[in-house]
Amino acid sequence: MKGGGRKNLKRAIEEDNFTLEQGQSIMQVVDLRGSNLIQVMDAKGENSLAIFPAKFQKSMWIKRGNFVVVDESGREEAVESGRKVGCVVTKVLYFDQVRVLQKSAEWPEIFKSIAVESSKQDIVSQIEEDENSSDDDGLPPLEANTNRVNPFQMETESDSDTDS
Repeated sequence: MKGGGRKNLKRAIEEDNFTLEQGQSIMQVVDLRGSNLIQVMDAKGENSLAIFPAKFQKSMWIKRGNFVVVDESGREEAVESGRKVGCVVTKVLYFDQVRVLQKSAEWPEIFKSIAVESSKQDIVSQIEEDENSSDDDGLPPLEANTNRVNPFQMETESDSDTDS
């Protein structure tokens, strides 16, 4: 029997009250390695590789700087056996969830300054984009389509031909 599903996945995203279980920790995405591998940084500042499960693809997207909850229960075993991947992403944290967790004791100290700076930069960039946005959005003006003959122009040309 399969567990999960999109409906349950979306319901889990909407949960605001979230607590870390044993073996889970909050990590920041450092780099996207391709396919379903991401490089994450833990609370100690150590980088490691994590798997982004296929059930999250096409329903959750991450980018550099995002925060994720990672199950690192098998991390020591992976290092001992020589495997590079030691963690599995269990949850992607969204902006509202990050704000709630920053106020709790579960939020790592190393990420407190990073999250505050990035949120300030996001707010400033959004304000600048709103001020600079116009109807054209910086695009050049559209050129006339030369593949179609405008019917209005054809009528005026035929009228001028009959007059002469």
